[in-house]
Amino acid sequence: MKAKLMLFAALALPAIAQAQLPSPTPGEAAKKQATAEKKAKDEAAAKESLGRAQNRVAVRYHAAHTLPVKKPAKTEEAEPMPESEATIEE
Repeated sequence: MKAKLMLFAALALPAIAQAQLPSPTPGEAAKKQATAEKKAKDEAAAKESLGRAQNRVAVRYHAAHTLPVKKPAKTEEAEPMPESEATIEE
């Protein structure tokens, strides 16, 4: 009896493994597509929101942790060198 049961299970297992679900109806397919589109739209909105939040944090960090840039003091232009000193004589 046990051997017959094992034989039946061994023969029935491949048939069960090859079983397929019926193809979705057009209504189910449309619903699945609408769900996928909504998910993509929500992911894009979440990504954009995350980017804005990261930018706000970066601006606050840089405002708190950067030193003010000092402009160099305005100097008068140096006089051009006379030509005799500018050229090297051999």
